[in-house]
Amino acid sequence: MNSINLLIKNSFRIICMLLFSISILYSSISLADDYPNKPITIIEPWGPQSWGFLQAQELAKELEKILDQRVLVQAKPGGASSLGTKFVADSDPDGYTLLHAWIAGLVIVPLNKDDLGYNPTKAFDIISHFTESPVVAVSRSDAPWNTLAEMVEYVRANPDKKFAFSGGPALSIHSISGAEIFERENVPVKGIFYDDAAAAGTAMLAGDTAVAMDGFGSLRRYGDKVKAIGVFSTKRYPGFEDVLTVSEQGLDGPTVRSWSAMVAPNGMPDSVKKKISEAIDQVLSNKDFQQRIYENMQWFVSPSSGDDVQKLIASDTEQMRGAIARVKARQNN
Repeated sequence: MNSINLLIKNSFRIICMLLFSISILYSSISLADDYPNKPITIIEPWGPQSWGFLQAQELAKELEKILDQRVLVQAKPGGASSLGTKFVADSDPDGYTLLHAWIAGLVIVPLNKDDLGYNPTKAFDIISHFTESPVVAVSRSDAPWNTLAEMVEYVRANPDKKFAFSGGPALSIHSISGAEIFERENVPVKGIFYDDAAAAGTAMLAGDTAVAMDGFGSLRRYGDKVKAIGVFSTKRYPGFEDVLTVSEQGLDGPTVRSWSAMVAPNGMPDSVKKKISEAIDQVLSNKDFQQRIYENMQWFVSPSSGDDVQKLIASDTEQMRGAIARVKARQNN
């Protein structure tokens, strides 16, 4: 009798396990079939006037066509993009909240602060690299210099005048690039910081700063009111071959570019991750989409895998470690 009871119990246990496995499989298939059954939100951690917000809007429009569902873009600026980044890290990993993540939130701010509330390498499922642009120094077209090297010499020759730069938030790659080059060249150019690079460009046009650290997009935004005086890169860029790199000008400046990626909270179901990843890859690989982003914003769409983005995070973290240490030192003085 005991053996019969044991057999019944074991059989019942096996049946329950089979039913549970079948339900999990069915739920996974159903989830993939149903997703998305409500609007998806892309969180943009910069302001609504930023290049990032405009890029996310363009991506959202294309995703709506593929997924047959609304895709919204919501700006959550603050903390040099860390506020919006943390918001997504804390969101449900159901595929309905995505992040247009940036080097600031994944590399720079984590190097500067230990208590962000998220781990940039563990908190996210990285879907794809999205856009990139080198840091470009931009001045008003009537400025008495045509290159960054000439500006440095002008500052040295005019010690009684005050000079300032801005690249948006203090912990953006743009602001750090400006701070680094002026510190290395030992010239007194003060950093003034704003919520995003768009505000930095406005300040430069108003004469509040001598130079804005932005991207080639500022040439599109401001037209003949501005000129590019140097690019923080190891190479010149297509379409802007006349803009000298900082090293070509004999200056010692960083060459880490600004870049973004599409990510989601870690833990998405594989079926959902596959569906949203394929949709995003379809958009980013489209040559017409790439050309539209370039023509309208002068940003380069450069899709690559999540593993490639993880490697980029690691390499840029090492390159920026010294610069962030100097930022901390300036903050403590």
